[in-house]
Amino acid sequence: MKKQKNYNNNNRNDIDLPAVVDMDTLSYTLDDDLDRRHSILHVEKDKAARLGCDLRPWETEICYVQRELKIRSDRRVAHEKYVRSNPDAAFHGNAFHDEVVVDNNDAN
Repeated sequence: MKKQKNYNNNNRNDIDLPAVVDMDTLSYTLDDDLDRRHSILHVEKDKAARLGCDLRPWETEICYVQRELKIRSDRRVAHEKYVRSNPDAAFHGNAFHDEVVVDNNDAN
């Protein structure tokens, strides 16, 4: 992992740059893990700011995570709106479940 030097102090204040995670990976990340990453990036960014480091690497990663969180939030809102306006389209546990009507008169 790359380190960013804080030129105002000695090397013991070097800080690891944030891990770069591609957007495809973020799209498959669990919500809780995304929230955790968002919080950790903010804490690390605050530490980098105290050390006088360039904050762009953290700000970039935070933007990618915020973008994914926004996409998910918008998708949830759109889905809830769709389900409210189309109650028959609500998912009932099995997407392929269709009610089967059996006519016992046709059995003979």
